[in-house]
Amino acid sequence: MLRAAARWVRDAERVAGRLLRLERSDYAGALHPAMWRRGFLSNRRYAYPGIEDRSLPYISDLAFHTRARALNTPAAQVLVQHKHVFADALAARGLAACAPEVYATIGPGGLRVRSPGHGDRLRAQDLVVVKPTSGYGGGGVRLVTPAEAEATVADPRCDLIVQERVLQHPELRAVNPGSLNTLRVLAVRLPGHGPLLAAAVQRWGRVGTGPVDNLSAGGLCSAVDLDTGRLGPAVGRPRDRRRVEHDTHPDSGARIAGVLVPQWPQVRDLAFRLMAAFPELDHVGWDIAVTDRGPLVIEGNGSMPGVNVFQFHGPFLTDPRLLEYYVGKGMLRRPESPVTPPG
Repeated sequence: MLRAAARWVRDAERVAGRLLRLERSDYAGALHPAMWRRGFLSNRRYAYPGIEDRSLPYISDLAFHTRARALNTPAAQVLVQHKHVFADALAARGLAACAPEVYATIGPGGLRVRSPGHGDRLRAQDLVVVKPTSGYGGGGVRLVTPAEAEATVADPRCDLIVQERVLQHPELRAVNPGSLNTLRVLAVRLPGHGPLLAAAVQRWGRVGTGPVDNLSAGGLCSAVDLDTGRLGPAVGRPRDRRRVEHDTHPDSGARIAGVLVPQWPQVRDLAFRLMAAFPELDHVGWDIAVTDRGPLVIEGNGSMPGVNVFQFHGPFLTDPRLLEYYVGKGMLRRPESPVTPPG
């Protein structure tokens, strides 16, 4: 019993520390005790539309950070947690053509190609992507030449992978050509119902975010209508206690709101194919890039697939089955008034 209590204290301290770090990084203004009492970071007061209405089913930061890792088993999380393992799993399950090719890994001893053929294809590229085998938020992602990749030595704490550079669909590249603008598609396996697409956002890089589109790096995201693929306005993390919507990209001026995601039916199909190929996973945020050769899955987020990017556009739990799922997982209290079913 004492050992279990000590573990509970350590877990509570870890979650509290993570939330405090997020608070400092996300918000430079005064703390909002009312938000913290409800388990939310202070900036959610400005980021989440209508957050003051307690009947709206928003998942709190506290609930997410204490419960999300339990939505998939540890063994299932391993399949997507390490990018080179995920590449092998995709190949073994018949979906290698639906993802960028991984040419090599880089460790403290330097580059190790996966096979002689992979080495030949690596050296034939103009640019390749180098990124940590695990991690989140787009940290450490770089575009380099093959020669630079071969000269790289990884930090002993984290290996790197060398991956094919994906060229996105021209319509998306025009919005922000400096980054790979990806979709985050949240898929949930509901007991007795099977996989459901819960929500999706199209993410956008900006000048200064480099090759990534993550909101934590300063990017934006637009809600995607799951039926049609139509985009809403883009938003980012609040600045100066304001939530700003962009109908056009603030750097390129390209239209965003009202535009249809290219190949949206194929994106939906790929998300369902991934859920069928990975029956071990129940709750995944799939990162999908739309390219000229079709949608490609960049990675899966099975341990902490952040729900904040979806909640920037309002509650996404409009399907009663989905609401019941999160209530049953202890991530949400039943709203004070019923949620209106979709349609």
